[in-house]
Parts: sequence; C-alpha cells; structure tokens
Amino acid sequence: MSTQRKQSNGVDFLDGLFKNILKILTDEDFIGKSRGTSSSAFTRRRKLSVQDLVLLLLGCSRVGVRHELDRMFKNLSQSKKNIQTYSRSAFTQYRQKLHVSSLSYLMDKILSYFEEHAVHKNHWHGYRLVAIDGSSLNLPQEKCLKEQFGVSKNHTGTESITARVSVAYDVMNKLVLDACIDNMQTGEQTMAKSHIPRLNSTTDLLVFDRGYPSLSFANSLHQQGFKFCFRLSSAWKEANRLLKSSEDLMWALPKGKRYKDGYKELYLTEEIQGFRLVKIALANGQHVVLLTNLSDKEKFPKELFEELYRLRWTVEECYKRVKQVAQLEFFSGKTPIAIEQDFFSRIIMLNISAMIETQELQPELDNKKQVKYTKQVNRTQVMLKLKEFAYDLFWNQDNTDVLHKMLQLLYQCYDIVRPDRKFKRNKGYKYKRKPLQYKA
Repeated sequence: MSTQRKQSNGVDFLDGLFKNILKILTDEDFIGKSRGTSSSAFTRRRKLSVQDLVLLLLGCSRVGVRHELDRMFKNLSQSKKNIQTYSRSAFTQYRQKLHVSSLSYLMDKILSYFEEHAVHKNHWHGYRLVAIDGSSLNLPQEKCLKEQFGVSKNHTGTESITARVSVAYDVMNKLVLDACIDNMQTGEQTMAKSHIPRLNSTTDLLVFDRGYPSLSFANSLHQQGFKFCFRLSSAWKEANRLLKSSEDLMWALPKGKRYKDGYKELYLTEEIQGFRLVKIALANGQHVVLLTNLSDKEKFPKELFEELYRLRWTVEECYKRVKQVAQLEFFSGKTPIAIEQDFFSRIIMLNISAMIETQELQPELDNKKQVKYTKQVNRTQVMLKLKEFAYDLFWNQDNTDVLHKMLQLLYQCYDIVRPDRKFKRNKGYKYKRKPLQYKA
C-alpha cells in the first residue's frame, strides 16, 4: 500500500470541502440538474429552496421528517422567536420535483474535489482498488414500489418488496465511486457493467466476488485495459482441474472456445492470453480460486492475492454502514423518487464522513504516541456528528469554528483494535422490516 501526500492538512481540506458543497448547491448547473425535464420547477421563491431541500435530505434521520423540518428551520431562522414551519405534505409534494440526477451530480462533484485536493490518498501497489458488489434493500409495502422495483421471496414463498443496489467502492479510501439502484430482477453483473464507464482503466484494479465472473465479462474488461480479480465458484470445472497440479499458473483461452454472453452462445475468434489462475487458502481452511490478469508474477506474487481478496471484504462493511449507521432502510417516503433520493443522499453522507475520517481523524490518531494497540476512528460517531452539525457546516460560508468544534468531539471517538478477536455469529436473529421515518 502506498500513500500520496500534499502540502496541506486535513482541516483545510474539510473546510474547503464544505465551502465547495455550498457553492455547488447554489450553482445554476446544479439547479438545472434538479429541474430534470421540467423547466418550470424551482422557479418560484418558496420557504424551502432547492438548497434547503437537498440539505434536508442529506441530514434526514430515522426520527422523522417532521422533526428534521423543525430542526432545519430552527437552525436557519434569523430569530428564535419567529421560526418558519413547513408541513410534511408540502415537503412530500416539493421533493417530487427534485430530479435524482442532481444528487448523482453532487456526488460526482464531491469525488472530483477529493481527487484534486485530498491530503491523503491510499493505493494498493500503485492501483486504486475498486471492489464492485451488490446488495438488496427492503422497501415499504406500496404498490408503486412493487411495480418499480419488484419483489423477492424467502424460503416460505413470502413476497417482500425489494430493490437491488450496486456500488463501486474505493477500498483504500472508503469512498463509493458510483452507485445505482434498480429492479430486483436486474442481474448483479448487468449493474456491475454500468459502473465501468465511470471508472479508469489505467489506474483502477477491479475486485469481484464469485457471483460476477464470466469469460465474456473478463474478456471485455481485459480488452478495455482494466486489471481485475474475480473469485471463481466450484462451477468453473476447468479452472479447478488445472489448479490441482499447481496453485499459480497462466491460463490461455484457445481460439474457438465456447462461452456465453447472456443467453447467447459464442465462440472466441482468437486466442486470449494474459489470464492467470491462483489458488489461496482462507483462515478457515477453505481454498479460493481467483481469476486475474495481473500476469507479472514478480510484481504480484501469489502471497499478495491473499491480501487482495481480504481487502475486498471492506465493501461488505460499506453496506453495513449504509444500512445500519446511515439507516438507509428507514426511508423518508414511499414513492420511487423518494427511495432513490434517500439512497443517493445516504451515499453522499457516507462519502463525506469517510473523507472526515481518512483526511483528518485517522491521521491524527496515527500521529499520536504509540501504545500497545492501534486505534481506529469510530465511524458511527462520525456519521452522527456530521448529521448533528450538518446545517451549520453546509449553510455558512464562515463555518471554520463549527468544523473545529465537531472535530474536537470526534478526536475523542475512537476504538481500540485488538487483533485476532473472533466471536461466534448469532444465526438465530430474525430480521424485522424497518418502519417509515414519519411513522416512527
């Protein structure tokens, strides 16, 4: 792992980040994105501006929309004796005008700011390590959501309204580079392919779990210049058979080899070289077969792939943070656009909290006097404090004092890392559907 550093500090980066977000929210390009195809949206002067609406969505929590509206207007009111109000019904109608592409645009702008001004950037052997993985979201029981996102069934046949989501996650910097939400019937590989145009074939190393590999997908990435690493399932008979004689070998795909692209059955028109099969052992004694095009065995020996595949697990932690810490499944509405707005809002807040952690808090902990155990930032507290200070940080141009106050609290929020601690997983837990925010 390598680290790039610029001559700056984390506090300056964060101060500039919040000022840049405020600038984006008041920019005409952002307001144009917010209108979508409706030219008349957001043209009248209202109590709740586009900027207010986006900030409300970013700071919304499970305590309910009514509470968030009151909290926001209390913070924005010039006089505590005369606080404006806004009804839940008005908010629900107003949010329908906000096009989801504006939140995706805001997310891209924040990531661009990180690329240009980040104090600390982590890489894995010169590559930006990107793990692509999918998950599902349990949605409220509404007919319009069922039509839009579909359903899933459990082992008893009970239907549950569910959406499929996918993220491209920068493992070393803890950032979601791209995210999408779609119908449950959409395949994970299809959603993974939608991330590819947003990634860089020169700098990115893509890591996938066993639900993604296919010869057509691997060949497509190889032709585009991407470096990748797939975990193969036991269904890959030929790969598993070849690895019986060696745990690390090159694999050339001969001309005429049959493969599938969706439902189509195709044949290779030319021989493909540069593929490599690696077998590694997990801590539980199981063996994992990896398919990669990192063909340089001197630069990437077999032992490195154990670390590489272990780092992929961070994307699972990303989903845990989105669902449990950012409380994504406590939705603030029950329409398709509300679900999509909540999804991208939580991703944006997750990225901002990750930047607070990686650019200031964790470096500050690492610079302290060495003790028996290392320390890591309490990410739950970062998200909670960010929501608590959100309106002051996002709204005021002169927010430096507010930022310092928040950081002073977060410097004390850390956990001790005790290696090799294991706990038996409780498999008897029964999942309960989250209630809507305004029904809390």
